[in-house]
Amino acid sequence: MHRERLAFLTSAAALVLAASFIGTARPAAQETQGTPSSAPAVEGREEGGAREPQAARESDESRQSTEGQAPEGTGRAGVALQPGSTAPPRNLKKVGDHWTPYDPPDPESFPPDATLHIIVPGDTLWDLADLVFGNPYLWPQVWNENRYILDSHWIYPGDPLLLPARPTVVGEIVPQGQEGAPPAAPTAPVAAATGPEAEPAETSEEAPAAEMPDVAASAPPAGTPAAQGSDTAHAARTVVKLGMLTDDYDLRCSGFIAPRESKPEYFIANQEEEGKLGLTEGDIVYLNRGQSNGHTETGTEYSVVVREGEVRHPMTHRFMGYYYKRLGAVKILAAQETTSIAAISYACDEIRTGHALVPFIITPVPPKPVPAFNRLTMVPPDKSTGYVIHVADSQERASTGQLVDIDLGYEDGLKPGDYLTVFLPSEPFDKFPKVKYSYAVRNRRFQSRPIWRDDNDNLPPAKTIGQMVVVFTEKKTATAKILQSVREIEIGDSIVVY
Repeated sequence: MHRERLAFLTSAAALVLAASFIGTARPAAQETQGTPSSAPAVEGREEGGAREPQAARESDESRQSTEGQAPEGTGRAGVALQPGSTAPPRNLKKVGDHWTPYDPPDPESFPPDATLHIIVPGDTLWDLADLVFGNPYLWPQVWNENRYILDSHWIYPGDPLLLPARPTVVGEIVPQGQEGAPPAAPTAPVAAATGPEAEPAETSEEAPAAEMPDVAASAPPAGTPAAQGSDTAHAARTVVKLGMLTDDYDLRCSGFIAPRESKPEYFIANQEEEGKLGLTEGDIVYLNRGQSNGHTETGTEYSVVVREGEVRHPMTHRFMGYYYKRLGAVKILAAQETTSIAAISYACDEIRTGHALVPFIITPVPPKPVPAFNRLTMVPPDKSTGYVIHVADSQERASTGQLVDIDLGYEDGLKPGDYLTVFLPSEPFDKFPKVKYSYAVRNRRFQSRPIWRDDNDNLPPAKTIGQMVVVFTEKKTATAKILQSVREIEIGDSIVVY
C-alpha cells in the first residue's frame, strides 16, 4: 500500500515539474518568434508615419554575420585599434641595412645643403616637427617633403627624412617698399591669361591634385607609435631644438675669461637702501655714468660682473686671464648729467655696490639640428682641438647641463651654436698587477696567470665622452654648455670642433 502511494506521489511530482517547464518555455519561444513583428525599424515598416531606412536592417544583419569573429582593422583578435589609427603595413622589405615597407630615396640624392635626418627608434613626425620647428602641429610640413611615406602613422628606423626650412611667420614678412623686403615677383599680364587663345585650366577631374596631409589637424597622427622597431619609449633622438638647450639663466649667469684686469668704466656707485648688504631684483642703484660721460639711454642694460681669480692652462700652465662671473643685469631708468638711476632687472647671485658693469651683449644661439652623439664615433684628425680650462663655480668637474670654458675663441673660427666633442686620448693600459707569485702547497702549484699586453699599442685614437654647444665666444676663449656626457668632464679633457 505504501509503495503504491509513493509511486503515485512520484508520478504527480513529475507531472507538476513537466507542466512548469512547458509553461515557462512556451512564452520564451513565442517571444523569439515574435521578434520580427516587434521590430518594424529593422524590417523597414512604417510606424507613426515615419519609415526607417533599409540600411538599418543591413547593418544589423552584418553585425550578426560577424559576431564572434575579429573585426577587420583590429590590432589583434577582439581588440579594436584606436580611433583614426591604421594597421601597420605588412609588405616589409629590406632596403640597405634596415626593413621598411616604402621605397625611400637614396640619401646621396639629396642636395648638399639639405638638412637630412635618418629616422631612429623613438622618432615620430609629431616630435620631429616640435624639435625642428618648435611647433608639433607643423608635422604635415615634414611629411609633405617625404611623400614616399605613404602612411604618416608608421615610419621606420633607417629611412631618410628631408627636413624642410623653418616656415616664415606672416608677421615677419616685410612689406614691399621697405628696407629688407624681398623683390616683387614678376607677374604676367592679365590679358595673356584671359585672352581668347589662353588655354583653360585643367579641372580637378582631369588633373587631380596630389593627396596632401591635413594641415589643420590639431593632434598628432592618431595612434602614432614610436618608430617601429623601438625597444624602449625613451630611445635617443638625433634632432633636438637648440633653443631648448640654452635658457635665460645660461645666457645671463655664465662667465667669461678676460686677458687682463683694469678698472671698469661703469660700476655701481651707490644704492637706494644704504643699510642693505645684498641687492636683488627690483632694488634701485646709482651708476657712475650719465648723459655727458656715458651711454645711459633709458632702457639700456648692463651685466654685473665680479672677478673670481686667474685661470691657467691645465697643460702648459700658461696664464689665460681672469675669470669674471656674471651676477645679473641692471636696466637704466633715468639719466642725469653725470650719474644714472637703474634697477636690478635680473639677479643670479648677490649684487653689491662697487661691482663692475659690462655691456649687456647676448648672441642668441641659432636653432639647428644637433649632430648625433655616439660614444663610438672616432674623432676626426683634421679638426681644431683644444682643452677644457675652467669649470663654473670653481669646480674641478662638470656634468650634463653645466657650463665650462675652453681655450678656443672666435680667432679660431668658433661661434655661438657650434658643437664640440669631448674626448680622452687613448693611452696604453698600465694597471697590470706588479706582484707575481709562484709557490707550492703540498702537491699543488700556484702561479700568476699570464696577462697579454699589446706591445704595438694598437689603440683607437680617442675615447668620446661628451658633447657640448658653444654659448659665448671671446678672443681666445669660449663658454660652452655640456649637452651629453658618459662621465664627468674634468679640467684638462680634450675637445674637438664637430
